[in-house]
Amino acid sequence: MTLQESQQQFIESLRAKKRSESTIVAYSKDIDQLLVFMSKQGLPKECKELTTEVLTKYVDELKKEGSYTLKTISRKINSLKTFSKFLLGENLIVVDVAEPIAHPEYTSQPQRILSPLEYRALRDCARTNLRLFTMVELLLQTGIRIGELSRLKKSDLNLEKGELRIEAFSSNRERIVELNSLAIEALRTFTDTDNTFKNQKDDYLFKTKTGRPVLIRNIRTAINRAFKKAGIKNATVNDIRNTFIVYQLEQGIRTDRLAELVGHQKPSTTEKYLDLVAQRPTKTHTKIDPL
Repeated sequence: MTLQESQQQFIESLRAKKRSESTIVAYSKDIDQLLVFMSKQGLPKECKELTTEVLTKYVDELKKEGSYTLKTISRKINSLKTFSKFLLGENLIVVDVAEPIAHPEYTSQPQRILSPLEYRALRDCARTNLRLFTMVELLLQTGIRIGELSRLKKSDLNLEKGELRIEAFSSNRERIVELNSLAIEALRTFTDTDNTFKNQKDDYLFKTKTGRPVLIRNIRTAINRAFKKAGIKNATVNDIRNTFIVYQLEQGIRTDRLAELVGHQKPSTTEKYLDLVAQRPTKTHTKIDPL
C-alpha cells in the first residue's frame, strides 16, 4: 500500500476517534511534508520504504532548515509517532519505525496570565463586534477550550438555569459549566439577534454562512487581532484559559471543583497552576471585576 493511501485511512481513524479538526489538519500536513521529503530523496512512497533511517534524516533536515522551532519539530515528531503506530497496527509495517526518534530538548515558555488591565482591555476592544465579544466573554468567564467554543450548539445553552453543556469529545468527558451573569448577558444579546434561534436548536452557535462551525484557526485569528488592538503583547488564546484558572484559584475555589469546570481529567493538572498563583504578586490576588 502507498503512504498516500495509508495516510487517508489514518485521517479517517482520527476522525472516528473524534480528534479535533485542528489536530487532524496538523497531522495530515506533517505527513504531506514527510512525503515531499521522500520524493526529494528519490524514495518510492510505499509503506515498506518508511524506515527509522528515513525518519531520522527527515527530522535532521527539519532542524537544518532553521524554519521551525524545536517545539514545532517536537510536535511533528508526535505526528510521525502516531502515524507509525497506526501503520504497525494495520500490519503495513513490521516494526514501529518512529519509536527510536527522540524529541529535541527545549525550554517551554512560562504560562501567561492576563493582568486585570489587560483583561478589561480585551473585553473593551472586542465589544465592537458582537460575535467576537460573545466568544471572548465565554472564554473569559468559563475557561472552556477554543475547540469546545467552536463546537457549541444552540441546544447546549440553558440560559434559564445558567448552564452550558460541553459535549464529550476525544478523551474529554461531557460536562456542565456554570454561567455567570456576564456570560449569560452576552449570550442573551447574541442569540436575540438570531431570528432562527428558537426554530433551529441544533445549529452551531458560531457558524459560517454555510452553517458549518467557525474554524478554530479563524477564532484564534480574530482574538489575536483583538489582543493587538488592545495593546496586549505575547498573549495567546490559551492564555485566556490560563487566566480563568488562576483567577478562580486566587478566589479560593477547590482544585477538584475547578478541574470539573475546566475539563481536566486529573485534579493534579489543575494543581500545577497553584505554582503560578504562588509566583504572582500579592497585590494582584483580588477578585476581578470585569466591569
